[in-house]
Parts: sequence; structure tokens; C-alpha cells
Amino acid sequence: MPWTIWKHTTVELWKLLLLTTAVLVGVISFAITIKPLADGDLSAFDAIRFMILATIPMLSYALPFGAGFAATLVFHRMAQDNELSASHAGGIGHAKLLVPAAASGLVLAVIVGLLSDQVIPRFLRKMEQMITQDVARLMVGRLSAGETVEFNGNLIYADSVQRIDPSTMRNAAGAEDVISLYRAVFGRLDENRRLQSGGTAERAFIVIYRDAESGAGSDSIVGLVADNFNLWGDSVNAESSEKHQQFFRVPSAFKDDPKFRSLTELRELKADPRLLPKIRVNHDRLGLRAASIAMLQEIDRSLRDTGSVSLSTTQGETITISARGLGRLDWLKRPFVPNQNGEIVIERQRSTGEITRSVSSAAVIDTVQADEPSATRVLAKLTLSEVTTSADDSASGRRRDQQITGVLAPSDQTASLRSLGFDELLDQTGYGGEGVPPALAEVQRAELRSNGHMQRESVSKAHMRVAMSAACFVMLLVGATVAIRLRDALPLTVYLWAFFPALGAVLIISTSEQWAQDSLLPGLLVMWAAVLGLLAYAYATYRRVSTR
Repeated sequence: MPWTIWKHTTVELWKLLLLTTAVLVGVISFAITIKPLADGDLSAFDAIRFMILATIPMLSYALPFGAGFAATLVFHRMAQDNELSASHAGGIGHAKLLVPAAASGLVLAVIVGLLSDQVIPRFLRKMEQMITQDVARLMVGRLSAGETVEFNGNLIYADSVQRIDPSTMRNAAGAEDVISLYRAVFGRLDENRRLQSGGTAERAFIVIYRDAESGAGSDSIVGLVADNFNLWGDSVNAESSEKHQQFFRVPSAFKDDPKFRSLTELRELKADPRLLPKIRVNHDRLGLRAASIAMLQEIDRSLRDTGSVSLSTTQGETITISARGLGRLDWLKRPFVPNQNGEIVIERQRSTGEITRSVSSAAVIDTVQADEPSATRVLAKLTLSEVTTSADDSASGRRRDQQITGVLAPSDQTASLRSLGFDELLDQTGYGGEGVPPALAEVQRAELRSNGHMQRESVSKAHMRVAMSAACFVMLLVGATVAIRLRDALPLTVYLWAFFPALGAVLIISTSEQWAQDSLLPGLLVMWAAVLGLLAYAYATYRRVSTR
């Protein structure tokens, strides 16, 4: 066995490989740090840490090209120095001469595979956390630059912004940061990314809390506190001088992207899609809406059976409604059917014992909630029209409209429905059957779309990692065989003949991975065709060399 030539070739190959990879990793890591640093997402010190963390993920790209470059130069030098010709004359065939390249390729393929599966996802999470975990810094940086901040379908813009120490404010106990906004504009997008509602405030505060259950890089709770808040949209056009409060959840980005997960985690994700937050959001929304419709059905049965229903409110009140039943479902609300006298009677017993009796000509119970994923129970709103009110029959008054908010379900099913598995909840809500309420059908379709995309993305990510590992092995063979074949050409010319086919294969693998997320089978076929095409190029080159 030609151990001497193998040892010599392997040592030279790995020396050049490590040097080339170090240079490539440094350049690429610096390049990807520029944008977040320029956008203000990273401080100067964080940029250095970010670049150091980026060196490991960049190995998945630097190692294959570094290996191809090293193989090209090493074998080209050996060919020009007639070392390979002398070895061949001594009875060592071209196949044996390529053993160091093939063995090194196999080792690198295993290394790239392990890095892609176990190491790189962890480093990508750390990089993402550095950019996203300081929500206040992101908001201040982007709002100060005149940009609109978007998170979880919520939009925020302000003419000026200032970061405030939470300890200096009385009502910010436990807050991580407080941001003061001047002349702020807020918006809410629907699922089709159309502007659903919005508001303006002369002065507002953004109060940021960290979700205590998840640790660093976890979700953040963003609270909006505004005075003189003007609200519009969703059939609402109101101006309020009272303090407006609203809370949103800003999810951690790496939880919603399969690229941050190992193959084991991707298999777990396929088995239980609810582990992905964007699917969990739709799952929770579907469970809440199903519980809302169940509440309306329960109220309707009670009214038709007994002529009345008693409901509690979040303020500790008891509402007793007398009517013949509920009318047709309109999204997540239903009108009350008046009794034989054309009236709907509402008795409202407050926590103090005071009883108010109201008679309305029309009433609607509405279970729509603004932030469905964050809601933990069904809360309904009663809207009464043409109301005549009396308190203990000692005083009476007439109001055009009246609203009672915070009405609770007699038996709330939100928690039990949300605890069901992905397929179980779809079956429970009648997916695929006739007569599914539009409010449920909309979320069912969204949940299935998200799950289908996640399943395809998980498979495509797994295949891409394996394909990149295989391409690393093949790129070494391509570099070695092309170098032997073009022994009389300039080193740069030789490398270009090896570099461009390898680059094309890597680009096709990356592009087809994105394509596979929409069309799985065609994308995977093109992905592996790129690897096989590069292998065929290496084999064809070897055949021409071996016949000399």
C-alpha cells in the first residue's frame, strides 16, 4: 500500500484546507455582521461576539469550498511536479492516488453533517438571541430611524422615542424596559396583512416584560399604555380620554424557524406540530373559537328550555337574561330572540347586591376577542339596543344603547379544547364536514396551511443538511480530478473549472430547499440531482484521467 504518498498528500491537503477555511470563515462572518451592526441591532462589542459566534455556522459553507480549493492546489502541484506521474509509473493507479481526497471528503462530510445537525442550530439560536432578545433596543433603534416596528401583526410608529429606566416609574414594577413615545400611531394587521384597526396617541409608553417561564431569548410581553387614545377600525370609531392598555406577545424568532432545530427536534415537530409557535397560535385560536361557539350553543339551549340563562362577569356580577333563544350565528356572535312581548329582559345583580332590571328591544352576544392567542378563556360582550333600565324599581332611565363586557361562559371549554392534539382538535371542530361555521373553517384552513408548510420545511431542511454533507465529499473529488486532468493549466484556471460547478451545485441545493417548502417532491428531486450531477462531473473527469 502506498502509505508514504497517502500520508504526504493528506498532510498537505489538511494544512491548506484549514488555512483556507479559516480565511473564508473570517471573511463571511465579518460580512454577515455588517447589516445588523449598521441597522443598530448590535453594539460594537456585541458585533465582535456575533462575528465569533457566526464562525461555526459559516463552516457549513466554508468547509466544502475550502476543501475543494485545497484539493485543487495540492493535486495540481503534485501533477506539475510529476509526483503523480512517478507514482503511476511505479504501479500506483489514479484511483489509489485519490484515496486521500476520498477519505478526507468522507471525514469532512461527517463533520459537516454533525455541525449542521447538532452544533450549528445552537449557535444560530445564540446569534438570533443577541439580535432579538433586547426588544427595547430594537424598538428604540428602528423607531429613532423613522421606521415602523412590526411584531406579531402589530405596528408601531412614533415621531420621537426615548428609553426610560423602569425603576423611575411607579406603575412599571417588574418591567424590563420602558419606552416613551411622542405622537405615536398604532396598527393591527389581519391574517391577510391588511390593516384591521389602528389608533393614535399624543403620548404613549411601551412597557416590556420578559416571560419568566423561558429564560433568555424567550418571548417578551409588550404592554401599550396610552392617554387620549383615538381608536378606529373594526366598526369602531371612538375617542377616549381614559387610559388605554393593551398587551402583546413578541415571540422569540428561533422558536418559529425549523432551521434552529436538530434532526431529532424536527422529528418531534412533525409528530406534534403544536411545538411550533406559529402553529400553536392557530391551534389556540381554533380552540378559543370552538369554545366560543360552544358557549353560544349552551346559552341557546338554556333559553329555549327554560326561557332564561344566568351568566357571571369578570366584575363579579350575575346577569340573568330572559328570551326565547338565540338567532343565527354571525361569525362569533348571535342575536337574542325576543319573548312573546317583543322584549329581552336583563337582570343585573352587582356584587354590592344592587339589582338593575333592563328591557331591550334587541340584543346581541359577541364573543370576538382582539388578541385570541393570548386569551385564556371566553369573554363575551352583550350589546343592548333601545334599553329601558330601572334600579330596584326606584329609579328608571332610558338609554339608546348599553354594553355589558366581561361575560363568562357557563362552562368554559377553552382549556380542554386547546389541550387536544393537532388532529384531535380538527376532528372535534368538524373539519371536512358540512355546516362548519366560517369562523372555525377559516382557522382550520390556516392551521392546515401552517402545518403543511412546516412539514415540508422540516423535510427539506433535513435533506439539505445531508445533501450539503454529500456535496462536501464530492467537491473534494472534483477538485482533485480536475487538477490532475488540467496539470498544464494555471492554478487559477484549474480552480475555476472546479469552483463553478461546485458553486452551481450549492446554489441549486439552497434554491431547491426553498422550492421544496412549496412543492416537496420536485424540490427534493432537483436538490439531489445537483449532488448527483456534481458526482457525475467528477466521475467523467476521472475517466478521462484514468485512460491516459
